[in-house]
Amino acid sequence: MTRRVLICLLGLLSWSELPGRCQSVRIRQFCSLHDSVCFNLNRPILLDYKQNYVGITFQDTLRPADAQYAYRLSNVDFDWVQAGDRRVVTYSNLNGDNYTFQVKNVRSNSPPTQFRFDVELAFYQRWWFLPVLFLAMLVVLGIGIYLAFLVRLRQVLRMQRVRDRIARDLHDDMGSYLSSISILSQTARRNALRNPEKTQQALDSIGQTARQVIDRMGDMVWSINPSHDSMNDVLARMTDVGNTLFSDTDVVFNLSVADDVQGMSLSAEVRREFFLIYKEALTNVARYARANGIRVTLRREGHNLALTVQDNGCGFDPANPTYRNPGGGNGLRNMQARAKLIGGELTLQSAPGEGTIIRLLVAGGGAS
Repeated sequence: MTRRVLICLLGLLSWSELPGRCQSVRIRQFCSLHDSVCFNLNRPILLDYKQNYVGITFQDTLRPADAQYAYRLSNVDFDWVQAGDRRVVTYSNLNGDNYTFQVKNVRSNSPPTQFRFDVELAFYQRWWFLPVLFLAMLVVLGIGIYLAFLVRLRQVLRMQRVRDRIARDLHDDMGSYLSSISILSQTARRNALRNPEKTQQALDSIGQTARQVIDRMGDMVWSINPSHDSMNDVLARMTDVGNTLFSDTDVVFNLSVADDVQGMSLSAEVRREFFLIYKEALTNVARYARANGIRVTLRREGHNLALTVQDNGCGFDPANPTYRNPGGGNGLRNMQARAKLIGGELTLQSAPGEGTIIRLLVAGGGAS
């Protein structure tokens, strides 16, 4: 009787004690092969979901020489797995669940040895994952729809600004020109017989105003034409305007463009205001500067496009431009207003007898 009790005590596992007979097989080691961590079998074992590759080592403590083992793992093995004399078993890809491992020596009458361990559910296996994922997808979809709406709204607003600008220009510029033509035509009709000289002057003015209308319409159509988006088209237009203004004068016109400028691009709105500022600057030189040379330079400064228009004319006092321009400096104010409209920076440097330098800095895009 004493011998039987002693044998039972040698094979006893504190966590798996069964009434009646004692187990002869003992669990030697239980390890996570994912990170090579072994666990204390006398404590509850809870594995992270990433530790789902495990190894179990066991041995019969009473008859190790001729032991033949069988084992099974709940929720994995449907029946006992015959292992022969092999004393190591591994399991991989265990799902989050509660497991009971049992092992026995089929050649002995001792009951199976067993122990429990738990594997945590992965976050994507938990009950809340699918609802959260669904909500996240709804949020992403909502953000996508909202961003698409903003892009579309910006396009609509940009188009509306273009329409408003065209309507404003047609009302202001074209209306003014056409009113002038109407008044001049009435003057010519009244003086047709009484004063042929005034009639001729009125007809000349009508012709000049009509040419201005054509010129302004050409600028307007060019600025909104998407086929002129490239910088090469802008440079060609700038060259054409300069040559047209100064071809019949003694003014030497020079346009210098840095190589990296040709890779830039301007939006339709910026391109239009940029070009009109440039044209206004050249027109002021042709009308008021009494210069014999004008130099235009275009270069890139970071992501910005820098335009410089410099003449060697009579110059003027920027604080009192009326002596040079009877219009009272409206041209300068228009250029400053246009620069502000596109977020640009316009600076002017001039003094009587020292010529004038106008510099415009606007944000430019990348390669066109």
